[in-house]
Amino acid sequence: MKDGTLESPEIDSKRPWLLLVPSASLYVFTFAVPLIVLVAASFEKTTGGVTVSSFSTDNYQSFFADGVALRAVLHTLYLSFAIATCCLLFGYPVAMTMRRSGGRMRLLLLFFVVSPLLTSVIVRNVAWILVLGREGLINVAWRGLGLTTEPLRLMYNDLGVVIGVVHVYLAFVVLPVFASLMAIDPAVEESAASLGATRVRVFWHVTLPLSMPGVIAGFTLVFVLCVGLYLTPVVMGGNFVVTISMIIGDLVRTQFDMGRASAFAVMVLLIVAGLLWLSRQFGQRYGVGT
Repeated sequence: MKDGTLESPEIDSKRPWLLLVPSASLYVFTFAVPLIVLVAASFEKTTGGVTVSSFSTDNYQSFFADGVALRAVLHTLYLSFAIATCCLLFGYPVAMTMRRSGGRMRLLLLFFVVSPLLTSVIVRNVAWILVLGREGLINVAWRGLGLTTEPLRLMYNDLGVVIGVVHVYLAFVVLPVFASLMAIDPAVEESAASLGATRVRVFWHVTLPLSMPGVIAGFTLVFVLCVGLYLTPVVMGGNFVVTISMIIGDLVRTQFDMGRASAFAVMVLLIVAGLLWLSRQFGQRYGVGT
């Protein structure tokens, strides 16, 4: 009742949905509409920036026929898997340490994990060049100790790209894994230990399975983010590392072939959608997404 009048229950039930109008509108104009335009452009055949056919499947055929794009996709998936695996191998122990640490130590570890996200990607890559380059800190120290006369190849290859990206994306594994670990009741682990299980068995049969939701979420997030890598492979990999994002960028900037670029981008979206579906299927075994 308001000012002596009764409000309709039907109007009240609609009010929560009205709160979604601003975000839904933003979603439509910033994601749905551009996606529709992208799909439509992928069927346009362009030459020199001029559309010569309004509907053609040649762009999708070239994705599989020319060999370059398909190899770039496979290499991108390989890099994504390597980066996500390294993030998991390094991030899980950090998350475990954060769980067992006190408040101050936990905040300090969290700062070190998140701090790379607070700096520019250019600044991070330049910093890694100063460390991993031919005259970087590692090579200078290596030669100074007399361990080698030739500089180590730490950049302009897959290794340089993996190092540069793991440094940043480590946080996207640590945070969800840490949240899953904090949700585990310590009494469960203590019960297993009281029954004679060693620390290794407690971790392998209790802690790790119960933390799998965070592991799957972190691994999937890093993997999907890595599929769209562009700037770090350009800087840290030079011309020796080619990803599908670099191929798409070249089609837009130098060849002005918006049709093929759009088709390749759609194929990347489909690959990411397939990866998310596989992650969901695997995650349902551990109660993720159910």
